[in-house]
Amino acid sequence: MKKQLSNPFSTGGGGTRFEANIQAAFVTLMLSGGYAPCLPTWPIVKLKLQGAVDGYATDDLIVFVENPANKNERRRLLGQVKNSITITTKSPLFAEVIQAAWSDFNNSAVFTKGKDVIALITGPINTTDTDGVNGLLAKARYTRDAKEFIGRVERDHFCSDNIRNKLEAFRVQLKAANEGTDVTEEELYQFLKHFHLLNYDLAKEKGIVLSLLQSHISQFNKDASPHSIWCEILVEVQNFNQNAGTITLDTLSDDLVEYFKPKARDHIPEEFTKENVEGDREAQPATDWGHHTAAQKLALAALIGSWNEGNEADIKVVTQIVGEDYSNWITNLRETLQIHDCPLSYKNGLWCFKDRLKSWQELGSRLFDGHLDTFKDTVLEVLQVDDPSFELPGEERYAAAIHGKVLPHSRNLREGLAETLALIGNRANSLTHCTQGKANTVAVLSVRELFKESNWIRWGSLNSILPILSEANPNEFLLAVENAINASSSPFDELFDQEDAGVFGRNYITGLLWALEGIAWEEAYLSRTTVVLAEIAAHDPGGNWANRPSNSLTDIFLPWMPHTLASVEKRQAALEIIRTEQPEVAWKLLESLLPNQHLTTSGTHKPSWRKTIPEDWKKGVTNSEYWEQSRFCAKLIVEQAGFDVVKLASLVDNYHHLPSPASTTLRDKLQSDHCLDLSEQDRMPLWDALCKLIARHRKFPKAEWSLGNDSLLPMEEIANQLAPKSPTLLNRRLFSDSRKQEKLFQRQKSAIEDILSEGGVSQVLKFASTVSKADLVGEVMADLDQPEFDAALLPALLDKTNHKLWSLVTAYCWHRKLMGNWQWFDDINKTDWEPKQIALLLC
Repeated sequence: MKKQLSNPFSTGGGGTRFEANIQAAFVTLMLSGGYAPCLPTWPIVKLKLQGAVDGYATDDLIVFVENPANKNERRRLLGQVKNSITITTKSPLFAEVIQAAWSDFNNSAVFTKGKDVIALITGPINTTDTDGVNGLLAKARYTRDAKEFIGRVERDHFCSDNIRNKLEAFRVQLKAANEGTDVTEEELYQFLKHFHLLNYDLAKEKGIVLSLLQSHISQFNKDASPHSIWCEILVEVQNFNQNAGTITLDTLSDDLVEYFKPKARDHIPEEFTKENVEGDREAQPATDWGHHTAAQKLALAALIGSWNEGNEADIKVVTQIVGEDYSNWITNLRETLQIHDCPLSYKNGLWCFKDRLKSWQELGSRLFDGHLDTFKDTVLEVLQVDDPSFELPGEERYAAAIHGKVLPHSRNLREGLAETLALIGNRANSLTHCTQGKANTVAVLSVRELFKESNWIRWGSLNSILPILSEANPNEFLLAVENAINASSSPFDELFDQEDAGVFGRNYITGLLWALEGIAWEEAYLSRTTVVLAEIAAHDPGGNWANRPSNSLTDIFLPWMPHTLASVEKRQAALEIIRTEQPEVAWKLLESLLPNQHLTTSGTHKPSWRKTIPEDWKKGVTNSEYWEQSRFCAKLIVEQAGFDVVKLASLVDNYHHLPSPASTTLRDKLQSDHCLDLSEQDRMPLWDALCKLIARHRKFPKAEWSLGNDSLLPMEEIANQLAPKSPTLLNRRLFSDSRKQEKLFQRQKSAIEDILSEGGVSQVLKFASTVSKADLVGEVMADLDQPEFDAALLPALLDKTNHKLWSLVTAYCWHRKLMGNWQWFDDINKTDWEPKQIALLLC
């Protein structure tokens, strides 16, 4: 769609000023340490202005933020700036915005779904548009899936007609952006989840936003005028704008950056802040707690781990484990708190160990078989209590405490017992007075009985401590998960259904994913664990939470930073097993593992109690290992595609991510007899994908992601081999979008001439019914200036009931009138026309 100036404000330069003000606002946030809206609260590290040169369609402003804890993790805001706009089905300016947004949304080279966002940034617009669009976008972000979203908007009595009207506006404009094809409800839902409307009053000299920005500026230097600094930022932005530049702290002027540097502050030396009593304590000898008079009671406390003295249910559990009245037992422990290096801490009624592992090693010799038996009975009694909050509807669970639907035991006690179970399963060498194998038996049987015939409520109730429980005995835990997956009614299906995206929503699958991520670090369990994750991913209906089994799989196998200690060979074997067991999950996984497809990672859960990860372990891989794994993933996905046209077309879209020799194998498949012998209709997706790939990379030859001429020439040759001979199929693409340049129009004219020679006007009309822009066919026919077209089209096609043909004939008549003025109308023989037909032609 050709961009147009929509109003005098824009043509007079006001729109440009507003755009510069918006860009300057984000520069101010970057300089002052502020945060970008709609993105995580991470520092702004880069602003790209006029991003079209790098392949962005939403090109006014691209904001990059970076995770301070992981420099490799970035997010983007793609901003389209319009000072004034209406959000309607017929707004050409809104159509332009959606066209650009839809293009970027479906271009993985410039937009990562689930992480990046697209924003329409405007000045103050009418309340109807603001309330309607924001209400619609909020419903998209706070519903679980497309079905729930559409139901809430179209069928909910509490949804306003205004919101429904805005949904229709997005539907209509997305259809136009999608080459005249309706987007699916899922595509509409996903697009709206990523889309934001931001209103700024920066067109006013005394607006609220400008006041807030200047307040930001004033915090750094009380002597300078904030308004002067703001003007300097504006000038700087305009200089970058003229050159479609990229703004970072390094590319801005030194004077401007210097202004925002915090003033140096002197701090009192650390050694002056230490009290003498600390030195006195350091001089005291360490206590031998293993032989202390309170050692036996401390050992029993270590078996519990942590508890809340103000919780009656906790006190009953402690009493059960220690075998005596709580008030008597606790007296000695309270005395130990007075010793300088007491292993226990006590605050606000909470008892816990400062270093659980150290205390376990020091006190484990005080525990015997009987203690472990009592512990096993107790841990099952506590952890088999299901969370009463599940008795409430999902939307009310955030207020479970108000309704009295809470677990009887404290979170501290539950976590403490789970940690003890992990210690028993992994640190049995400290239990020197227990029978050999006793600790392992307790760990195995505890996990087995805890999950025996468990339903979704049990898994949901244990969600937060599943990563700990999995370490007690990974094999037994995996058995429990496998049994749950294979059950006739898997509890995980119901767990996924419980996911709520509302403000107080929860995800009950995260603990399971973290548990499996932790087990996957061990080479011996990698294949089994990742197959389980793949099976869970096959059950996943998708949702708003980032913690998804597919994301866990990607992070575990990430070629440039795998989150497992398994060798390259073991990782490759695991991927092949997943491909066999869950091919569709494997396909998406392999796509995410191709080079430059997954550029950031937050890591995976690491075991806390198992001796899995060596202390000297270093994350990352060598360059050769990275490319070995990347080539393997590419090889595997090309193999899996076989000769499936849809999958091959998808690989063509990702061709620039395929390293050799997989790229060569793909080319060989595309020009094989199997593909070339397909009917023209069946191979159209391949040819269409090739044309889009070539056009995209030819259009942006200087972009970092763009393929060079040497790489594109072989693909052009294959496209020529797969191109249909039928003019109807061959030229369909030419009429699937608005004309952007004269060269394209000439190709369209040539195409219509070919179709005319093949089957005359009737064939052209059939062709027009198959394209999304039938009006372009009418425009071309008018330009061909053949008088016989008048008789063929008029008055027979002056009928509004056939949308495509009506679109064609109105465009034809309009352009014929433009070319011949009213003389063309007068020359038409209208003797047998009905008055209504003449009226339609005049309209």
